[in-house]
Amino acid sequence: MVRYANRMFWLAVAALLLVGVTPALAEKRFTSSDDAKERDEPQKFLPDYEKLVGGKDADWVYFPGGALKAKTVSVKEFDYNGHGRECRDAARDGKDYMEQWLEKQGYQIVKSGGEVTIEGNVFNAWEPSGGARYWGGWAANPGVGMEVIAKDAKGNVVAEVRHKAKGSTMRDAVENGLEDVAKALAKGH
Repeated sequence: MVRYANRMFWLAVAALLLVGVTPALAEKRFTSSDDAKERDEPQKFLPDYEKLVGGKDADWVYFPGGALKAKTVSVKEFDYNGHGRECRDAARDGKDYMEQWLEKQGYQIVKSGGEVTIEGNVFNAWEPSGGARYWGGWAANPGVGMEVIAKDAKGNVVAEVRHKAKGSTMRDAVENGLEDVAKALAKGH
């Protein structure tokens, strides 16, 4: 009887440990993050924000089939659903920088008819305000938040990425961010 009680005790301890550790091992989802609670960052571009998980090169990623295996990629002009001139200006630079960084990852860029089509969106862009430029810290540089969706020739989603980046200028922030996004697309994480 003592052996049975001892075994049950250790089985109960193991079960409690397993229950306590399992949530820590689960991937963090975008929808349960602080990023998802930002009021000035719309979530209207990507088809399913629930599928986004923490990425390595980019902040939030979803790759149903792993890295992009396509050889040819078409990039559409970027859109924006954030407010203000900064978002509009950041979106203008998106297509060119996305093409540049995808080429550096080994993809061939074609005007249309690529095996994968990339669409982009700027959901937020900001310039430092007032004293932030002089006091330093995270708010001292311009930044941009962008989303990218990749679809195959049939229109199926093969990747979703949401990422924020900073730079010395707004254009630099867009370039830095899309460099990270292109790396994430090529690696699949």
